[in-house]
Amino acid sequence: MGGFWQVLKIQRWDDYRYYHHSLVNQSLHLLSATSFVFAYVLCYWNPSMAALVGWTVSMTSRQIGHFFFEPKGYDVINHATHEYKEEIKVGYNLRRKVVLLSIWAASPLLLYFDPTLFGLFPPHSGAKAFAMWARSGCSLGLPA
Repeated sequence: MGGFWQVLKIQRWDDYRYYHHSLVNQSLHLLSATSFVFAYVLCYWNPSMAALVGWTVSMTSRQIGHFFFEPKGYDVINHATHEYKEEIKVGYNLRRKVVLLSIWAASPLLLYFDPTLFGLFPPHSGAKAFAMWARSGCSLGLPA
């Protein structure tokens, strides 16, 4: 088990030193972490709103920092190319993040084409009804 913790320590150090140079990115990560904590607390009273906070504020701010504010050129401080850093990265590199976030951003289009999402949700009668349904907790319309 000691080998696992050593590998994890190296990966965490690489993540910190390679991907968090920008003060703007660090600030967006603080906003993201704070929003996640708020979302975790909010889960007890309004899970759907907690999910919206988690995804729209926390994940968006965190990824914007990586996409737009971290330098993509040669890392003079660590003597590493952007390609090298993407190669050793654990989890989602930038290309994978683009695919994942594109799917996430496009997923509400499913409700446009099929308002019941293949019979899983009750149909809504417009944008206002949809917003009210989402705000109330996305009830599946199942009998109590």
